Amino acid sequence: MNNFNFDKYLNLVNDEKKKYGLDLYAPLYPMFRVQDNKLYIVVGLVNDNDNVWSKDGNVKPEYWALIDINSDKIIEFNKTEEKDFVIGNTIKKIYGDNEKEISKYTVEKTLQYKEYLKDDFKKFQAPLQKKLIDMLGNEVVVDGEKIDLNEYVFANIEKEIDEKLNELVKMLVWDKYGSIIFYYDILYAQVIEEYKNNNNINNEIIKLCAEIMNNYYAGVTYIDNLFNA
Repeated sequence: MNNFNFDKYLNLVNDEKKKYGLDLYAPLYPMFRVQDNKLYIVVGLVNDNDNVWSKDGNVKPEYWALIDINSDKIIEFNKTEEKDFVIGNTIKKIYGDNEKEISKYTVEKTLQYKEYLKDDFKKFQAPLQKKLIDMLGNEVVVDGEKIDLNEYVFANIEKEIDEKLNELVKMLVWDKYGSIIFYYDILYAQVIEEYKNNNNINNEIIKLCAEIMNNYYAGVTYIDNLFNA
């Protein structure tokens, strides 16, 4: 992660939510909101039970906080039912092919790694194993059938290998996909610096930030409305 600190915003919101007894609500990652030609930080709050990670979640933040960029103070804390962050038309969330592409990539990589391990397993021979193979050969008779010893041993551990590989590849893929938040941090810092120094709202980068959040929180709807950009 870079050095930009989001904790100060999250701490502000966490402290504020306690005043309203919202212990079962969690803040989302800080986002931007353009309002009256000014740039603010906006933090939506969702229930702990809301599924923000799946596109089936269909979550709309029940509360939202507006934070002044220069003073780092909350200037609004709203219940969405009472003051909606949606101004004008609802911006429908458009889902891309991210999940499909990730699933396809995961399957391909699992198969590739499995073939590599199988090939490597056959080639590797410990010193004692090499002596045994030199003496007995690589083919043995099991239940009256001549089989390749390496193939036989690998077949007995193949199920366990498949399970471990699936876990490993899934972890690697999602860690890589989750790294998009690193880019978000960098872009976020750029937007704030530009606004503080030149009073300029960089809408191009803000829209990219909104796209990142839409992908990161697949189950949260109305993110574009939160940004209001």
